[in-house]
Amino acid sequence: MNAKKDSISNTQLTFMIIQSQIGVGILSLPHDVSLVSKNDGWISTLIAGLIVQVVIFVIWGLCSRFPSLTIFEIIPHLLGKGLGKVIVASYIVYGTVTGSLVVARYSQIIDIWILQKTPNWILIISMLAVCVYLVKDNLRSMARFYVLVTPLLLVLFGLITYTLKDANFLYIFPIGQTDILTMIKGARESAFSMLGFEFMLLLYPYVQASGARKLMAISTANIFVTLFYTYMVFASLVYFETRQDIYLTPQPLLYMIKAYSFQVIERTDLFFLSIWIISVATSIATWLFFSSNGLKYLFGRGSYSGFLPYIGGAVFITALFANDETALKKFNDYLESAHYVFIAIIPLLLLLISFLFPSKRLGDHAK
Repeated sequence: MNAKKDSISNTQLTFMIIQSQIGVGILSLPHDVSLVSKNDGWISTLIAGLIVQVVIFVIWGLCSRFPSLTIFEIIPHLLGKGLGKVIVASYIVYGTVTGSLVVARYSQIIDIWILQKTPNWILIISMLAVCVYLVKDNLRSMARFYVLVTPLLLVLFGLITYTLKDANFLYIFPIGQTDILTMIKGARESAFSMLGFEFMLLLYPYVQASGARKLMAISTANIFVTLFYTYMVFASLVYFETRQDIYLTPQPLLYMIKAYSFQVIERTDLFFLSIWIISVATSIATWLFFSSNGLKYLFGRGSYSGFLPYIGGAVFITALFANDETALKKFNDYLESAHYVFIAIIPLLLLLISFLFPSKRLGDHAK
C-alpha cells in the first residue's frame, strides 16, 4: 500500500473497527446468547466485550513493538521466512473462509426475508461485486465510506428502541439466575459476533497517531460495539414474553420490528435489513481487504488490488458450499477453533517471542 494514500486518522480507525465488528451476527446474537445464558444474556455480552478488550491489549502490545510493520511482515520477521510464509498463508485462508461464512449467512437471511425465489449465487456475487469495488482503490477511500455509513447504526438503534414501548422490563428478572461459568460460555457466542477488531493487525502502521491514541481509538470502538450489542440483547429479552419465544426465533430483532409500521414505512423489517446490509458489506469488504493484502505480502507484490478477484472468487466458491443451515453450522464449528488460534494465540505467542528475543524488535522491513 502507498503510505501517503493509505494513511488514515485515529478517528477513521475507530469507525473502521466499528464497521468491521458489527455485521451479520447482530440479527441472531440475542437468540444465540439466550440459548446459553437465558435472562442473563446481556451480562454475557458485557463479559464478551471485556474478553475482547483483553485480546485487544495483546494485539496492541504486539503491534506497538513493530509500529511500522503489519502482521504479514511481523510473522516472517519473528519466525523466519519459511515458517512465516506458512503462517501468513494460513491467515489468508482464515480470512477467506471467515469472509465466506459472512457472505453465506447474508445470503441465507436475504433468501428467507426478502428474495425467496432469487438463487443464492446471484445474491452472493452481487454482494461480492460491491465489496470488491469498495476495496479496490485504497485504504483511505475505504475509511471515508466506513465513516459515512456508521451513523446509520443510530437508525437501527432507534427502531429497536421504538419497540420497547410494548416491552415489559419485568421479563429480565431474575437477574443472575445462571452461574458465572454459564455466563462465560454465553460470552463466547457474543465474542464471535464481535470479530473484526483484529483488523488492527493490518491497519496499525497506517494510522497517523501515537500508540496510546491508537489503543484508545480501538478501545472506544470496542466499547461502542459492546454497549450496542448489549442493548440489542437486552431489548430482545424484555420484549419477548417467554424465553421459549426467543429460543425459537432465530432473528428476534427482525420479528420485533416487523409488528410495527409507520406512515412512510410499511415494512419496517425490510427497512431494517436495508441498513443492515450496509454493515454486512463493510464486514465482508474488511475480510477481502485483509486476505488480498496477505497475498500481496506473500508474493512480494506492490499492490493488493490485483489479488482481489482471486480472493473474491475463493469466497464465492466457498460460500456456495454453505448453502443450508447444516453446512453453515459445520463451517461455524470449524472456524471457532480457528478464531482462537489466529486472533488470540498466535498474536500472544508472537508478542512473547518479541520479548524473548529483543533484538528482533529492531527489524523494520521495507514495505
